[in-house]
Amino acid sequence: MRIVHWYYKFLIVFIIFFSMFFLLNRNISSVVNKSNYKNYMSFISTSFSYIDKYNVFKYKKIVKRNEQLEKELLMKNTIDNEKTNLSEEIKVLKETMKLKNTYSNYDLVYAKTVIRNKMYWYSTITIDKGINDGVEEGFAVVSKDGLIGIVKSVTKDYSTVKLITNSDRENKISTMVKSLDKTKIGLIEGYNYPYIKVSLTTDENGIKIGDILTTSGLGNLPKGIYIGKIQKIEKDNYNLGTILYVEPNQDMNNINYVAVLKNK
Repeated sequence: MRIVHWYYKFLIVFIIFFSMFFLLNRNISSVVNKSNYKNYMSFISTSFSYIDKYNVFKYKKIVKRNEQLEKELLMKNTIDNEKTNLSEEIKVLKETMKLKNTYSNYDLVYAKTVIRNKMYWYSTITIDKGINDGVEEGFAVVSKDGLIGIVKSVTKDYSTVKLITNSDRENKISTMVKSLDKTKIGLIEGYNYPYIKVSLTTDENGIKIGDILTTSGLGNLPKGIYIGKIQKIEKDNYNLGTILYVEPNQDMNNINYVAVLKNK
């Protein structure tokens, strides 16, 4: 902008000086003949065209117009993103509603995640259903992709859910691996991103990577709720037991709509 102002002022001063020089010249009649007059006027016209080209006011209008177009484009992109997100949420909600066919032996209480503490991202979530909806401590919480966790505490309108990725040692959910002709039983004992750690309580013979892990039915949780697939198999620190590393089927970073399994 400073360069434009400088050029603008210099050009005006130069034209004024040049004009005065010709007008005040005593021999103006001899200097300014028809040919020279045309050249002189052409120079003046060209100079003013440059002034018009670099007009500060036009420049400001162009900048303002560009800013307006940028705002309109940003608004359009925002609206498009909101439409996409809303469409995705509706899709997930519809798929969650279909869980009533999978868990026909239970009454389902559909809920939405309303609070998720960044400090305890993989530990708990808060959902918008509670005692008034028949939710109780110990109930299983599932999504369209499998087990999410267990209801830890309830109030009238909200519940805190302890996630299966919670590293709390008390978070021992009984699991099973169906492999060959035997059921292998284990306990969820921690989380090592991105895997749930499962300690086997039976022998590991026949277990292989890619096998599916579900709830065993021992304890309060229903049997057969999908958890994930085995990605690694290792011995524990004492080389006595076996640790399974299971990747949850549910994206634990994106938990929106869930269902609480309530006994009929």
